[in-house]
Formats: sequence, C-alpha cells, structure tokens
Amino acid sequence: MDEPTPNPPLWKRSLRIVLPLALLLGCWAAFQFGGDDLRQMHQRLGWVAPVVTVPLHALIAAAPVPSDVIVIANGALYSYPVAVFLGWLGWLLGSILEFTTIRLWTGVNSEEEARKKMPRWISRWPAGSPWFLFFGRQIPGVGAHLCAGVAAAGGVSYRRYITWTAIAIVPGALLLSAIGARLLGEGI
Repeated sequence: MDEPTPNPPLWKRSLRIVLPLALLLGCWAAFQFGGDDLRQMHQRLGWVAPVVTVPLHALIAAAPVPSDVIVIANGALYSYPVAVFLGWLGWLLGSILEFTTIRLWTGVNSEEEARKKMPRWISRWPAGSPWFLFFGRQIPGVGAHLCAGVAAAGGVSYRRYITWTAIAIVPGALLLSAIGARLLGEGI
C-alpha cells in the first residue's frame, strides 16, 4: 500500500494560487498595450523602459497569449542587439515562470516521480531530450507552452530546461527583432 504524500509547504500552496493570477494579469496587460502604447511608454520612461517591458513580456509569454508583438516592438524601439537581448530575456523569464507554475501544479520534482504520476503514453515523450526542448519550441504558437508543460510534468531538471530553452529562444529573438527593426524602426 502506498504511503500518503505529505502536504506541500505553505509557500508552494500559495504559489499555486498566486502564479496563475499573475498569468491572468499578464493576459489582461497584453490586450492593454499595443505597439503605439509601447512606443509612448518608451519615450516617457527612456532607458528605464526595459524594467517595465521585460517583466510585462515575461508575464505575457507565460500566459497563452502571443508575446511576439513585444519582441517586434523592441526591434523598432532599441538598437538591434539590445532588442534581441530584451526579447530573449523576456521569453526566458516567461518560460521559467510557466515551467515553475506547471511544476507546482503537478507536484512533480523528478523524472522518476513523473513517470509514476503520468499516464504511460505521456511518459514516453522525450521530455528532457535536447532535441525536443529545442525543436519543439520552434513550433509557432504552441511550441513554447508544449515544451514547458511536457518538461515540467516530465520532471526535467531546472538546469536542463533553462539551458536548452535559453538556446532555443535565440532564433526567434533574432528574427522577430529584425522584423521589428525593418518594419517599424529605422532598420538594423
């Protein structure tokens, strides 16, 4: 007979409520800020603007709302290398937030524990494979959320997830920042 699992600590139970609320706030913020609003905010705040836009981008990226518009806007507002870095950083922080939220919801802390809790057909996914973590993220629209969900529920370590996510985000940050620089800004 299985032993009863102890209740998680209070901070984990609290985060199970706080993080989803933060993600909902991110969804709301996504609809409140358009390209013109970001440009006006950038002009008002100057060099402090990334302190506002990067956390906003992270919240939106962790929610099931496209955050590509922020990376494109960064391409128009900043020099190309800065725009790429800010887009990459926002996506990385959003991915960590989403991964942590799912990890807390599922209560999974290791691959062995995940295999016991998951249905057999899901446990066959190569959650920790670098190929899955890199190429799965390249699927437009759903790749980032798919990778975060499968990796978190699959017990992938934070270190492995963050490393491969940081690498997988680079192509999108380069491309969307370049699009923003060409379409909305002065060019690269």
